[in-house]
This record gives sequence, structure tokens and C-alpha cells, in this order.
Amino acid sequence: MLKRVFRYPRGYFKYDITAGIVVFLVAIPLCLGVALASGAPLFSGIIAGIIGGVVVGLISESRLSVSGPAAGMVAVVLAAITQLGGFESFLLALCLAGLLQIIIGLFRAGFIADYIPSNVIQGLLCAIGILIICKQLPFAFTYIADDAALLNEFRTTAETLSLKPLADITSHINSGATIISLFSLAILILLDKTKHHFLKKLPGPIVVVVIGVVINEIFIYFIPDLSQLHAELVNIPVSSDLQTFYKLFSHPNWQAWNNPDIYLYAFILAAVASLEALLNIEAVEKLDKVRRYVSRNRELVAQGVGNTLSGLIGGIPITSVIVRSSVNMQAGAKSKLSTILHGLLISIAAIAMPSWMNAIPLASLAAILLHVGFKLTKPIIYKDMYKQGLSRFIPFIITVSAIVASDLLTGILIGLFFSFFFILRDNSRIKLDIIVEKHPVGIIKRIMLPQQMTFLSKASLIRELDQIPANTNLIIDARYTKYIDKDILEVLKAFRKSQAPNRKIALNFLGFKNYYEIHDHIDFLNVTTYDTQGTLKPAEILEILKEGNRRFINDQRIHRSLLDDVKATSSQQHPIAIVLGCIDSRVPIETIFDMGVGDVFVVRIAGNVINDDIIASMEFACHVAGAKLIMVLGHTYCGAIKAACKDGSSEGHLGNLLNKIKPAIDAETFTKEHRTSDNIEFVNNVTKININNSLNSIHNQSSILNQLIQDGSIGLIGALYDVSTGKVNFLDI
Repeated sequence: MLKRVFRYPRGYFKYDITAGIVVFLVAIPLCLGVALASGAPLFSGIIAGIIGGVVVGLISESRLSVSGPAAGMVAVVLAAITQLGGFESFLLALCLAGLLQIIIGLFRAGFIADYIPSNVIQGLLCAIGILIICKQLPFAFTYIADDAALLNEFRTTAETLSLKPLADITSHINSGATIISLFSLAILILLDKTKHHFLKKLPGPIVVVVIGVVINEIFIYFIPDLSQLHAELVNIPVSSDLQTFYKLFSHPNWQAWNNPDIYLYAFILAAVASLEALLNIEAVEKLDKVRRYVSRNRELVAQGVGNTLSGLIGGIPITSVIVRSSVNMQAGAKSKLSTILHGLLISIAAIAMPSWMNAIPLASLAAILLHVGFKLTKPIIYKDMYKQGLSRFIPFIITVSAIVASDLLTGILIGLFFSFFFILRDNSRIKLDIIVEKHPVGIIKRIMLPQQMTFLSKASLIRELDQIPANTNLIIDARYTKYIDKDILEVLKAFRKSQAPNRKIALNFLGFKNYYEIHDHIDFLNVTTYDTQGTLKPAEILEILKEGNRRFINDQRIHRSLLDDVKATSSQQHPIAIVLGCIDSRVPIETIFDMGVGDVFVVRIAGNVINDDIIASMEFACHVAGAKLIMVLGHTYCGAIKAACKDGSSEGHLGNLLNKIKPAIDAETFTKEHRTSDNIEFVNNVTKININNSLNSIHNQSSILNQLIQDGSIGLIGALYDVSTGKVNFLDI
């Protein structure tokens, strides 16, 4: 077990190191921006980033998801801090929210995320791509006057999409930032497209950051007008000593435990953070090329531990963040080491080298995010979604629009509403399998219930039942169903109680389990009855057998409940025909004619020859038991016929049987040469003649059967079964 847990492929390390550094660089301004927009101390965003990377990264099962402060939580945090009367009281609510998440995860409620439609998740990804592009354009091209303007920019871009910064770009062009951004984008695109072996190995985002710092230093010394000032660089809070650094941490106000609003906001924070984390985990799985599944319950526990700790030491809420996760994947991350490393780097930067980090131009980071954003929302994605049909595309595009226009959670809920609308609509149009079966007793309609009958199938079931004609024999077959929803059971009970009797529908319930609270119900028998046998004529019986063989060939055999048929025929039988066939194991008579228990008599003997006992059996079947058709069924590649066609004779009883086939061999005069068992055409000709000989023997050896045939009371027919196709060919007498 330990070996499996700690095993780490060597080849992953260089990718994870690169990805960890890139995500760390991108996360710093995002952590600060979310904290500012939330009305919390700036350092609370750094704390959340560290915990999200290290603590959540260690506990989570996800290899690629990166957690930290998320813009989707801004509105809730801002309202909570205001309503609860301060940041410290909010921290108490956050601690409780984390504990709630842990409890939810332990009670395995994470399965809810598995029901989020994929088109909504794809809409989330595309919307995030659009938001990244729109929010990073000002950092990439706009001049920022001072720290106050920077903080305002952070607040605007973290909270929601604002069109004003985009509209102001042309009037506030920052030439130095523009040069750095365009040069950085060119490098990223080049490294992305190049086939050069050495260039492909270069970590593009890190190259961009290093070049951005170098270019800005050149600007500072040689072209001051293009240089990026303090407000246009990364801004990590700088502490002069450890005491000052320690004061950046906050702790919960434990005295606020008696405030009922604490528990209300704890629930809200837990619900919103959990939903956002689960949605983002779904999105990360969709982006993961390997498509590794992540335990939702484990993720909730990991997020809960992270939020509890964040609340204890002064951080803001943590959740899986799709922006950072996307950057992580685009940077080539292979395992969770990149996530943990990014959290460690944030802590190192905050403690030991904030001034070094503050030399990185925001334009370089903006270029990295612009590149990631475009990959998330490429035009080809929209084209592919459109090809999937409007029922998929409309919820997708509504999700994209709603997230861009409002916020992540609201947009997702709107997208889910429309997606579920189309799911319900499409499910209401799905037709249940209604099989029209031609039994000897007549036509029966059978509704085959699927393995799962949820409330989503209710509308289609009601529609199908409403369309069943009056005076129909109907079977509702639940033998293959494992789950039936209570709503479905109510529909079936109501149909049996009122609708079926009113429309004179004979109804059978078949295969219903005891725990369904609805039991098998029989209005009619679908085995051959006395009335069926007495009503059918020989020509009609022959057509029933032909139809059964057609069903067999097309693999559309009637769905029978054999044990029920056994019970129904236990006291009496009324077969409609008797079939004389060969003993060959490849010719199962009832199966090839799709007949059930009690439908036909079957006599089997090698070579389908006639003897006194067989004649007696046929007389019993037709004269006593009421069968109205005699069929002599031969088959291709018959072993008995081939044995008779061989030179020489067999000894014992087998020889006596084969002698009954000899007249057919003598009667075959078409074949002049190669009259052996190796000549398939010769053997088939003998087989057909042998069938006719058996038919003549029935006429000649039984006055009872001959009279019934002459009267038209019974029919006599010969047939040849092809063992290679399953088809029965009927011969002219």
C-alpha cells in the first residue's frame, strides 16, 4: 500500500516543477484581487492560496485541480462580512462551513456532481475562457496610474465582468505593457506551434515571465517612458520583520457563536463552495486528456479541511478554481505535485522574497492567461457543440452567456435549468419498446420496460399507454427492470384500475418485484388454448409457423415467460401442429418456429423417416388432441442422409433406419456421377425426395390421417431447414 501511494514517475518531475511555478505566478495577483473584491484583508487571499495549494492539494484525489480563493465566492463573502459585523466573525462562519463540507463528504453526497450535464460544464469552461480574456486585456494593454487604480482594477475584474475597462483600453494604451504582452503572446504561440525539438521542451510561461522582467528592466534603464511602474507589477504585501508578518494573520471571533447569522452564513458558504468545487472538478476532468475520475466525496472533505484551516488563521474561502487549474494543465502538469508546489512557492514568496516577485510585470501574466483563455473558448468548440443539436447547443450557449453576464454560480444554475428542460423534453419524446407479437392466440402488444424507470420516463409512458387501442391484449413486461420510480408505479396502478377496464384492454403485468408495491397481474393467457386450436384453420397455422421462422431469422423472437407458460399448460395442452423432424441438434423445432410451451407436438427421429410409432403419435396428435397441421421437416447437411448415401451399409438398428432412406437415393435420377455423400447437391436432392416419401407414407399408412387430410380438417406440408441460415423453405407436395 505504501509503495503504491508514494510511487512517483521520474519523468513527471520536470513538468510538475514548471507547472507549479507558472500557476504560482498567475495565482499571486488573482489571490490579491479576490481578497480585495471580497472586502477582506489582502493577505487573506495569500493565506487561502497557500492552504488551497498545500493542504487541499495533499488531501484531494485530483491530480490537476488547483484550489484557492475563487471569484465565484466574492458576493457571498462580501455580504457575510458586512452582515456579521466584521472579518473575524466571518472567519468563525468559515470554520463551521468547512466542518459542514467535511460532514457532507463523509456522508457521500458528492454524487450530485455526476448529474451535471456535460454541455453545461463545457459552457462553464468557455465562459471562463471569455472572462479570462476580457479581464486580462486591461492588464495587458492599459496604463495604470497608481496603486489605488490597480486595486480598483483588481476589484472590478475579480467580482464580475465589467465592460468599462475594455472600453477604456484605446484611450489608456500602455505602450510598454503592450510591447511586453504582444511579445509574450508571440513566444507562447511560437512554442505552442513549433516542431523544433529543443523549443518544444521550453516551458513557455516561465520563459515569458523571465523575458518580461528583462524587457522591463531594459525599459527602466534605457526607455523610462515605457517602464512598468509599481502599480503595473505584481504586488505582494511586504513585511519588514516577523512580528509585522505575524500581524497579517487573523483569527475567528469565538464570542460570536451565539449569533444565529453565523450558522446561516456557514451553511451558505458551505453550499456555494461545495457546488463550485464539484462543478470545477467536473470541468477539470473534462479538460484532463487522461480523463481520470476524482472522488467527489474525497474532494469535499479536502475542501472542508482547507476552509476550516483558512478560517482559523485568517484566510478567505477556498474552492477548486478552474482558471488556475486550466493554467496548470496548459503548463503540462502531470500530478498533484504542481499544485502543492504552487502553494509552497506562494508561502516562500510571501515570507522571504516579496520584493523579487514584485518585479514581474502584470502584462506578462496577462499574456499567459490570454493564451489559456483562448484555448478554453476556441471557435471550434462552439462549432462542435452546434453539430450536437440544438437541445445540446442552446443550454451550452445560455450557460456561457449567463456566466459572462452574471457570475459563475448564477450562470451555472441558469444553464442547468435550460439543460434539464431539454432533458425532460427529450425524455418525454422517447418511445418505449412496444412489440407487436403474433401468438397462436392472436396479436398481443408488449411494452418492455427498460432497466431503469425513473420519473424522467413518466411522460413517455403516459403517452404510450394513451395510444394503446381499445380491445387490445397488452403485456407490461418488467422482467428486465431493476428500478421503478414511485411516480411510474402510480401511473401503472391507475392504468390497471380505471383506464384499461374502460377501454376493454386485457392487461398482464409480468416480472414485477415484490418491493415495487405492485404485483404481477393476469387478464389473459398467451399460451395456445382450446378456443385457439378450434378456431384456427390449417392454412392459418402454417402462416403462424412461417411468421415464427421469420422472427427467428431476424432475431425478434417473442418475449416469453416460460415458467408462467409451464404453469398455464400444466393441466391441459392444445397444440396446433405436429412437426416430424430429425434428431440433429442444430434443428431445435420450437426455437426455429418461435413457438412456446404447449404450442406444437414434436416428433424427432434421424432422417425424419416414418415408422408405426410415429404414425401412431401423429394420429394421437391430430385425431385425439386436435392438432390441425402435420409438417415433415428435413434439413440440409443431414448426417443420416449422408450416411445412407455412402457406399456400403451400416449394421444393426442404424442399418434398418438407413434402409428407409434408400428409396430416396434410388429415386434421385438427376445426378449421374459422384453420387456420394461428398456431393452436397446430390445429398440435398435425396433429402427433398426423402421428405416427400415421408409425406406419402403418412397418406398411405394411416387411413385416419388420410381421411382428415381429404376432409380438409388437417393440413400436410413438407419443409427443408437450412442449417447455415436458419430459414425454413416450404416444399410443394
